[in-house]
Amino acid sequence: MKSFVNLHFPAVFPAIDVRGGRCVRLIQGKRSAEIEYGGEPADVARRWVALGAECLHVIDLGAAFGESSSRDAIIAIANAVPVPVQTGGGIRDEDTMDRLLDGGVTRVILGTKALRDPVFLKRAVKKHGQDTIMVSIDVAGDRVRTAGWEEDSGLGIEDAIRLVETAGVERLLVTATDRDGTLAGPRIDLVERVLEECAVRIVAAGGIGKIEDVEAVLSIRHPRLDGVVIGRALYEGAVHLEDALACAAAHRREGRR
Repeated sequence: MKSFVNLHFPAVFPAIDVRGGRCVRLIQGKRSAEIEYGGEPADVARRWVALGAECLHVIDLGAAFGESSSRDAIIAIANAVPVPVQTGGGIRDEDTMDRLLDGGVTRVILGTKALRDPVFLKRAVKKHGQDTIMVSIDVAGDRVRTAGWEEDSGLGIEDAIRLVETAGVERLLVTATDRDGTLAGPRIDLVERVLEECAVRIVAAGGIGKIEDVEAVLSIRHPRLDGVVIGRALYEGAVHLEDALACAAAHRREGRR
């Protein structure tokens, strides 16, 4: 079983966003602002691993929007590579979690369902374990978005943090929705705020557009910062995966001193 347990942190999480079985990226999560990248999702996964990726971050955008899911493509990714895969997007029932985890996915990321149904979330953590369940907090301004980022959850950042901590969650994916897919730079203030407010581990996402952005996130050097997700910047060559991995390795060495 592939596991995140032995992964070195902070880590770089190359993103693979899948919609209708295709590799795409969305700008600010908008359905109409789609950029398609060629190649089968499993082939893209193999490419990132061949370049040194130690883990992958895969999102089913179609399922997040209530469209047809790409579960088969995601399971194919998990079985095509020797590294752990975390996946999210429209996972709103136990059967879907079981299918993905039984199919080779290492960790599932819950969002809308977790924030709307804390009992479901607590049950999922109890059944699958804290290493297996991650919750996505997708932030626009000071509000948390759900349903493919198209709806206000009714929760502020601190409210969402308290909800997931109460359910026993130990890992969060924190995304700045206004930066995601824009290459405009990360919201360092958001990452620092969540780290200050919570007692769980986080992965930061949204806005990485150059290697200096990777450096800026990892320079936070917090013991609970597990790493950074990089998407569009990798596909368009604005960030080279080898450079991002070297940056993360340097910060791990610094942390050991």
